[in-house]
Amino acid sequence: MELRRLKYMSVLAEELHFGRAAERLGIAQPALTQQIRALERELGVELFHRTKRSVKLTVVGRVTLNEAIRTLQQAEKTALVARQAGRGELGHIEIGYVGSAIFTGVLAKAISRFRVGNPLVELRLNEIGIVQQLEDVSSGRLDVGILRLPVSSLPTGVGIMSLHREPIILAIPRGHRLARQKNVELGALKSEPFVAVQIQEGSGFNAQVAQICAAGGLSPQVTQRAGQFTALAGLVAGGLGVAFVPDSLRNLRISDVVYRPLAKINQQSDLAMVYRKSERAPAVVAFLDQLKRLARTADSGLI
Repeated sequence: MELRRLKYMSVLAEELHFGRAAERLGIAQPALTQQIRALERELGVELFHRTKRSVKLTVVGRVTLNEAIRTLQQAEKTALVARQAGRGELGHIEIGYVGSAIFTGVLAKAISRFRVGNPLVELRLNEIGIVQQLEDVSSGRLDVGILRLPVSSLPTGVGIMSLHREPIILAIPRGHRLARQKNVELGALKSEPFVAVQIQEGSGFNAQVAQICAAGGLSPQVTQRAGQFTALAGLVAGGLGVAFVPDSLRNLRISDVVYRPLAKINQQSDLAMVYRKSERAPAVVAFLDQLKRLARTADSGLI
């Protein structure tokens, strides 16, 4: 059954006049007559009762008209949804992130700006470790991952791009002797107890901390570990030790914690996104483009 014939039927039912209906539809009156007859033959029923002076819907025609209108409305909705999905305005995106990504503001900015132009796209966010993110992006369970560099290896077909770079600094209890210094030498930390986050060894933030310590001949004595940077800051505030943290952790604003740069250390921590190189889903591509624009803005110092 052709949708255009249902459209012809609905217009004729409104006008109850072949001439006026044909004019509205932009077709010749004989063509409209032929299409209505073809629809009636296809359905095996009479939809309109015709005389020389009038056109009326039959009882069957009135029932059929209601269904025809619903069918046309659904077809219009289907076409609209398809066009919106094709433009990336509909769909859902699965996003994984490491906890420290929240403090940088990059993910929040990307989501906020993306939703302005794509309010109907559902964003599903889950805090996931680095190794699992890489596996899930590769397998399709995640569309985008936000993690800390470096990573030990990338699965085939997975791309990576740096989004945000920040210094690695030291979090210190407010009453600690080192809190009075403007910056801290690694040598001053040799007898200090450390607290650290439980991140996969050999990748992410811990890997960069290991590089700093190796370069400075420091073997930190880790006495406590926390699952997240927020909990880590709490351990520092409680006086259980000092901690290497990304500079953005300052945004947590815990009163009993102070932050100091590391003297003669220029190590930076990179927040990056991972994605499938073959990605074609319009909504996901649009979100990746938003992240890339933010990364370029960050490079120019405008973020």
